Amino acid sequence: MTTSGSVNYNVTRNDIIDEALEQIGRKAAEQTIPAPIYSSCSRTLNMITKAWAAEGIGLWKNTEIAVFQAYEGYSINIGPTGNHATASYVKTEIATAATSGAATIEVDSISGISDGDYIGIELDDKSLQWTTVNGDPAGTTITLTAVTTDTAAVDNHVYTYTTKANRPFSISEARIHYGNGDTESTIDIIGRNEYMDISNKTSTGPANSVYFDAKLTNVVLKVWPACNDVKNWLMMTAQMPIEDFDAGTDDADFGQEWFLPLSLNLAILIAPKFGVSVSRELMANAIYYKNAVFGFDEETTSVSFGVR
Repeated sequence: MTTSGSVNYNVTRNDIIDEALEQIGRKAAEQTIPAPIYSSCSRTLNMITKAWAAEGIGLWKNTEIAVFQAYEGYSINIGPTGNHATASYVKTEIATAATSGAATIEVDSISGISDGDYIGIELDDKSLQWTTVNGDPAGTTITLTAVTTDTAAVDNHVYTYTTKANRPFSISEARIHYGNGDTESTIDIIGRNEYMDISNKTSTGPANSVYFDAKLTNVVLKVWPACNDVKNWLMMTAQMPIEDFDAGTDDADFGQEWFLPLSLNLAILIAPKFGVSVSRELMANAIYYKNAVFGFDEETTSVSFGVR
């Protein structure tokens, strides 16, 4: 038996639309589809993916993100215009004590740090000052866009990253990462009522609870107690948004198992645009394949049984 040896099959936005059109009999294999039809079908396809994300579809979009806190801060915006949260970061430490007003700092390592990166420096006044890296680092020296506003002792933490995390849909678990020992503890994800019942929201200490307040542009993460040490940061598993289909050649931000359910469900929703009645067979197939794949797209968890 000879097989391909390949498992990298993929589809583009237009491939999904072509399949949907063929399913409702509005495209022959050799037919060229006009751009306005692709545009209309693409709009519906993007709406489908956004609606499905609200159902929890997208296990592959679960992403570990780091969230850096401000000293005595208890409210953090996470999103494209939010505070400092990212899926990929570098941690190093001050190698030579820096003075207040310093335009450069010396660190233990510049590995992974680039021009334009966000950089947070732990200062001796306990704050975490954020600026950007000005030019590619050289040796162990990082040039800053804004000078330091206080001194920074040897071994103070320095964090850098390139891209802010997008607005997550939800978080499934959260931890506090203790920077001095690189150990972690689980923290509770609580609801609005529980958070509002906390009488002193500005009391400080290691975080033990977070409230995820969903907003449109940036979500708001309420942390309790408020940060008492910027050497610690938060780690959490967040469900990130599925990427848009912007161009006809865009690959699907889905696993291969989702290609057929996407095409079949798109076919059902675009059929009225072409005056086509949806057959029972097409409707049944769309439901069947979506449910089958949705059942597969679930986190594996342990189950405990007890005797009462």
